[in-house]
Amino acid sequence: MKRLIFVLTLFTFLSSAYAKPDKNFYIFLCIGQSNMEGNAPYEECDLQGVSPRFKTMAAVDYSGNQSTIFGRPIKVVNKVKRKMGEWYKATPPLCRENTGLTPVDYFGRTMTEQLPESIKIGVINVAIGGCRIEAFMKDSVENYAKNAPDWMNAALSAYDRNAYKRLIDLAKKAQKDGVIKGVLLHQGESNIGEQEWPLKVKNVYENILSDLNLDANNVPLIAGEVVNADRGGVSARMNPIIDKLPEVIPTAHVVSSSSCTNNTFDYIHFDAEGYRLLGKRYAAEMLKILGVDYKIPVNPYAVSYQSPIINNNKTVTFNYVAPNAKSVQLSSQFAPTQPMTKNREGVWSVTVKNINPDIYPYNFIVDGVGVSDPLNMNTFPNEQFKASLLEIPNPEALYTNNKDVPHGKVTYMTVYSDVLKMMRPLLVYTPAEYDQNPTKQYPVLYLVSGTTDTEETWYKVGKFNYIADNLIAKGEAKNMIIVLPYGLMHGTPMPSSLEAAKMYTEFAEEMNKTIMPFVEKNFRTINDRKSRAIAGFSRGGGQSLFTAFSNTDKFAWVGSYSAYLTPEVMDLYFSQGQANKVDIWMGVGRSDFLYQDVLKNQEYFDNKQIKYTKIFTEGGHTWMNARYYLGETLRRYFK
Repeated sequence: MKRLIFVLTLFTFLSSAYAKPDKNFYIFLCIGQSNMEGNAPYEECDLQGVSPRFKTMAAVDYSGNQSTIFGRPIKVVNKVKRKMGEWYKATPPLCRENTGLTPVDYFGRTMTEQLPESIKIGVINVAIGGCRIEAFMKDSVENYAKNAPDWMNAALSAYDRNAYKRLIDLAKKAQKDGVIKGVLLHQGESNIGEQEWPLKVKNVYENILSDLNLDANNVPLIAGEVVNADRGGVSARMNPIIDKLPEVIPTAHVVSSSSCTNNTFDYIHFDAEGYRLLGKRYAAEMLKILGVDYKIPVNPYAVSYQSPIINNNKTVTFNYVAPNAKSVQLSSQFAPTQPMTKNREGVWSVTVKNINPDIYPYNFIVDGVGVSDPLNMNTFPNEQFKASLLEIPNPEALYTNNKDVPHGKVTYMTVYSDVLKMMRPLLVYTPAEYDQNPTKQYPVLYLVSGTTDTEETWYKVGKFNYIADNLIAKGEAKNMIIVLPYGLMHGTPMPSSLEAAKMYTEFAEEMNKTIMPFVEKNFRTINDRKSRAIAGFSRGGGQSLFTAFSNTDKFAWVGSYSAYLTPEVMDLYFSQGQANKVDIWMGVGRSDFLYQDVLKNQEYFDNKQIKYTKIFTEGGHTWMNARYYLGETLRRYFK
């Protein structure tokens, strides 16, 4: 009996010692730097639903005392105790106990979901945050560890200062259990711009194959891009070099990081959602190699790309999806025209630094044709080309939507013009107190926009309502009604020509016969000249000056923002006495293309002893200046 037990025990031992690896246990070696370690905190959803068929071999011992990720406190903690070299269910963290979510998590989850139940997936993750590729080059490892910065010592020490040897030792042990099917790489941020990087990766890959007796045709290399240019990634210029890997390594494949979201403090690391998507892309590539047709499910309502992206590092990223375009440029008021760069997904991107807080129009020039940003819903209302709008928030600006002040109401209306014989659009602002004081009457400002602008431009670009709200709340402006008529008449002659006066006359007539009667009938207005003002930007400024001088019995206030009337128009239509009946305010930027014409207008006023207030600002013919001029004059009107 004892002899029988001894024979059975010996048979069991020998069977175990010489057991063949499970050909249905697919093992993947994972190497790289911090994005492969996993820089983002994992969440409760990342701990749930992990298949028992997804295994991780611990590359280091886990004490079970995890409470932070790279020193950052985390909400969800998976305090697992693991022994180096043993297999465990692959819940995060997969690299070391103080690391976070990694692309490997959702690579393995996706593989087990898509492969037959008979297939198991195993991963071994050996990664070092901040390391260069030299940290895994067999002939460079010792010297690299010797000269590594102090902050890297903890990670290096976890692998006995030789991450490559740790990987190989664990891989040899894993080969007794299953079959190595691939190498996953995410590295490059620390080798930015090095054209020889693909050759260094080839060195690492070939050493792995050699030391583990693997055939490259059966063990592909899959590398992931770093945070992409379409997300403002600070290392994105490394991606074109990463994309060249298949040219150097025939069995290499590259996974795109385009649209994978990142954290908002360094623009080097992906966030949790970015790791999930990137991991699924690694899996999709491997599944394709294995002959499995898998496409990552796409939410048809989700926006894959965004533009513009206002980054926390004082940059703004612009994206335009045009795989077949040959050239795309960014044209704007905040920077010179500059080229955009296309990534492997056909997304053209550029990141602009140090844009001052304000509201700016911009557009793309695609193969010589100007187009607006289709990913941006904020457009510049215009009769011609619709530019897009970028707003860099400025909490101190008058045009900011200050939630702590009462807000007025803007109403869209239409009115039939007896002058133009057509329906005309009209926007009317009533102050916050208007509806609470059903008998109170208010003064009215008629605010006119410029050439090619629409009646909406003062609203969507000028932010006139927020400027009024904030000034009224501070007691710096009177409660008033503000009316935005549409300034386009029958064409827009050059303001330097006498033909412009004919257009001004038509506008003044529409104001008298259509706009003012409609407003005074439908709103509680004070109907005397001291309670009416008219102001405008560019063409609207010329229309305002002409209308006020033509109707001194109706208007006591006029504002001309970057606009003028010629001496010829003044001499033909108005007298000194008419102009002096109105409080005139004029503002223009020193770089405005109308600056010299405004000066000539002011010189004419000086010679004719027509009184006016003037202000000169820096900048040109822009809505930045127009908003400033409006704020200055709202403080002035009706006082």
